[in-house]
Amino acid sequence: MVELTKDMHQMLTHYDELLNTISEGLIYLEQNISEEAPPEAQRVFEDTLLALEQVSVSHEQMVTIFENDPEVQTLIEDFHDIVKLLQGWFTLSSNEEKRRLLADQVVPAFESWKARIQSFIKPHIAH
Repeated sequence: MVELTKDMHQMLTHYDELLNTISEGLIYLEQNISEEAPPEAQRVFEDTLLALEQVSVSHEQMVTIFENDPEVQTLIEDFHDIVKLLQGWFTLSSNEEKRRLLADQVVPAFESWKARIQSFIKPHIAH
Protein backbone atom coordinates (compact mmCIF):
# COMPACT_ATOMS: atom_id res chain seq x y z
CA MET A 1 0.00 0.00 0.00
CA VAL A 2 1.17 3.52 -0.78
CA GLU A 3 2.57 5.48 2.16
CA LEU A 4 0.61 8.72 2.39
CA THR A 5 1.87 11.99 3.76
CA LYS A 6 -0.43 13.98 6.02
CA ASP A 7 -1.29 16.27 3.09
CA MET A 8 -2.10 13.33 0.80
CA HIS A 9 -4.30 11.77 3.46
CA GLN A 10 -6.10 15.07 3.98
CA MET A 11 -6.60 15.52 0.22
CA LEU A 12 -8.07 12.01 -0.14
CA THR A 13 -10.34 12.55 2.87
CA HIS A 14 -11.61 15.81 1.39
CA TYR A 15 -12.03 14.06 -1.97
CA ASP A 16 -14.17 11.38 -0.31
CA GLU A 17 -16.32 14.06 1.33
CA LEU A 18 -16.75 15.83 -2.01
CA LEU A 19 -18.05 12.61 -3.56
CA ASN A 20 -20.79 12.46 -0.93
CA THR A 21 -21.61 16.13 -1.47
CA ILE A 22 -21.93 15.60 -5.23
CA SER A 23 -24.16 12.60 -4.62
CA GLU A 24 -26.43 14.63 -2.36
CA GLY A 25 -26.58 17.46 -4.90
CA LEU A 26 -27.46 15.20 -7.80
CA ILE A 27 -30.14 13.40 -5.81
CA TYR A 28 -31.58 16.72 -4.62
CA LEU A 29 -31.78 17.92 -8.22
CA GLU A 30 -33.32 14.67 -9.41
CA GLN A 31 -36.02 14.95 -6.74
CA ASN A 32 -36.65 18.70 -6.98
CA ILE A 33 -36.18 19.69 -10.59
CA SER A 34 -39.54 20.34 -12.19
CA GLU A 35 -41.13 23.01 -14.31
CA GLU A 36 -41.64 24.91 -11.05
CA ALA A 37 -38.21 24.10 -9.59
CA PRO A 38 -37.37 25.84 -6.31
CA PRO A 39 -34.95 28.76 -6.64
CA GLU A 40 -32.26 26.90 -4.71
CA ALA A 41 -32.12 24.23 -7.44
CA GLN A 42 -29.94 26.48 -9.61
CA ARG A 43 -27.56 27.10 -6.68
CA VAL A 44 -27.38 23.37 -5.93
CA PHE A 45 -26.61 22.70 -9.59
CA GLU A 46 -23.83 25.30 -9.61
CA ASP A 47 -22.39 23.99 -6.33
CA THR A 48 -22.46 20.45 -7.73
CA LEU A 49 -20.56 21.59 -10.82
CA LEU A 50 -17.94 23.27 -8.61
CA ALA A 51 -17.55 20.08 -6.57
CA LEU A 52 -17.16 18.05 -9.77
CA GLU A 53 -14.46 20.47 -10.87
CA GLN A 54 -12.63 20.07 -7.54
CA VAL A 55 -12.80 16.28 -7.90
CA SER A 56 -11.38 16.55 -11.41
CA VAL A 57 -8.47 18.71 -10.21
CA SER A 58 -7.77 16.17 -7.45
CA HIS A 59 -7.33 13.46 -10.07
CA GLU A 60 -3.98 14.94 -11.08
CA GLN A 61 -2.71 14.42 -7.54
CA MET A 62 -4.19 10.92 -7.40
CA VAL A 63 -2.33 9.93 -10.57
CA THR A 64 0.89 10.99 -8.85
CA ILE A 65 0.07 9.32 -5.53
CA PHE A 66 -1.01 6.04 -7.11
CA GLU A 67 1.29 6.11 -10.13
CA ASN A 68 1.88 2.36 -10.03
CA ASP A 69 -1.81 1.45 -9.96
CA PRO A 70 -3.51 1.33 -13.38
CA GLU A 71 -6.96 1.23 -11.75
CA VAL A 72 -6.68 4.94 -10.96
CA GLN A 73 -6.50 5.88 -14.64
CA THR A 74 -9.53 3.72 -15.43
CA LEU A 75 -11.53 5.32 -12.61
CA ILE A 76 -10.57 8.81 -13.80
CA GLU A 77 -11.62 8.00 -17.37
CA ASP A 78 -14.95 6.69 -16.08
CA PHE A 79 -15.41 9.95 -14.15
CA HIS A 80 -14.93 11.93 -17.35
CA ASP A 81 -17.62 9.79 -19.02
CA ILE A 82 -20.05 10.82 -16.26
CA VAL A 83 -19.16 14.49 -16.74
CA LYS A 84 -19.86 14.08 -20.46
CA LEU A 85 -23.28 12.64 -19.60
CA LEU A 86 -24.01 15.63 -17.39
CA GLN A 87 -23.03 18.03 -20.17
CA GLY A 88 -26.25 16.91 -21.85
CA TRP A 89 -28.01 19.09 -19.25
CA PHE A 90 -27.04 22.18 -21.25
CA THR A 91 -28.65 20.91 -24.46
CA LEU A 92 -32.01 20.09 -22.88
CA SER A 93 -34.76 22.66 -22.87
CA SER A 94 -37.19 21.43 -20.22
CA ASN A 95 -36.66 20.65 -16.56
CA GLU A 96 -38.45 17.32 -17.06
CA GLU A 97 -35.84 16.32 -19.65
CA LYS A 98 -33.11 17.35 -17.22
CA ARG A 99 -34.73 15.34 -14.43
CA ARG A 100 -34.89 12.27 -16.67
CA LEU A 101 -31.24 12.72 -17.65
CA LEU A 102 -30.32 12.71 -13.96
CA ALA A 103 -32.62 9.84 -13.00
CA ASP A 104 -31.89 7.57 -15.95
CA GLN A 105 -28.22 8.22 -16.63
CA VAL A 106 -26.19 10.58 -14.46
CA VAL A 107 -27.21 9.53 -10.94
CA PRO A 108 -26.96 5.76 -11.56
CA ALA A 109 -23.59 6.17 -13.33
CA PHE A 110 -22.22 8.47 -10.63
CA GLU A 111 -23.39 6.27 -7.76
CA SER A 112 -21.85 3.17 -9.34
CA TRP A 113 -18.59 5.00 -10.01
CA LYS A 114 -18.58 6.54 -6.51
CA ALA A 115 -18.84 3.08 -4.93
CA ARG A 116 -15.85 1.91 -6.99
CA ILE A 117 -13.64 4.93 -6.29
CA GLN A 118 -14.51 4.92 -2.59
CA SER A 119 -13.64 1.25 -2.29
CA PHE A 120 -10.32 2.15 -3.89
CA ILE A 121 -9.47 5.07 -1.57
CA LYS A 122 -11.11 3.98 1.72
CA PRO A 123 -8.28 1.57 2.68
CA HIS A 124 -5.86 4.49 2.34
CA ILE A 125 -7.83 6.89 4.55
CA ALA A 126 -9.49 4.50 7.01
CA HIS A 127 -6.76 4.70 9.67
